[in-house]
Amino acid sequence: RRALAARGMVEAVTWSFLPRDQARAFGGGTDALELQNPISADLSSMRPSLLPGLLTAVERNRNRGLADAALFELGQAYRGDSENEQFVAVSGVRAGTARVAGMGRHWDGKAEPVTEFDAKADVAAVLTALGLDAGKVQITRDAPAWFHPGRSATYRLGPKVVLAHFGEVHPDTLRAVDAAGPVVAFELFLDA
Repeated sequence: RRALAARGMVEAVTWSFLPRDQARAFGGGTDALELQNPISADLSSMRPSLLPGLLTAVERNRNRGLADAALFELGQAYRGDSENEQFVAVSGVRAGTARVAGMGRHWDGKAEPVTEFDAKADVAAVLTALGLDAGKVQITRDAPAWFHPGRSATYRLGPKVVLAHFGEVHPDTLRAVDAAGPVVAFELFLDA
């Protein structure tokens, strides 16, 4: 939390429930993760990722006039209904010009929008804060479908251990959560 806050990100706490179509956009939405007695018809699925809630929060901020946002969340997500399919992750999103160096206009010229390299730097900072050398992990091009295929990657420790995904969020995924882009994001799996 401190490492991400020092990078200009604000911690958010979002719902563990989301609409089923949003859960499907992030690899969830299965019957096993549907609530039998949801608090709302729109909040019927357990979240497979922290990103849908963060993307919704970014869009809510944009609708209120804050186009530049950098949010993160540390919490639980669900791959299935058994105990070993629940995991703890830290995820973050950056939108607009919310870069590490600051957001908004700069005296030197126009502000640059966020890129996938901002998300990569966020993951590297968290890995360093956790005591791992980010230079010794592999970077592969097999990020999940909710990331843009040409602007995303995965941090791995060997061929089997996935530490994190990062990159630009795919436009189709942004449409699924009613958000506008470009937005960059990362997911880091603390259990790994």
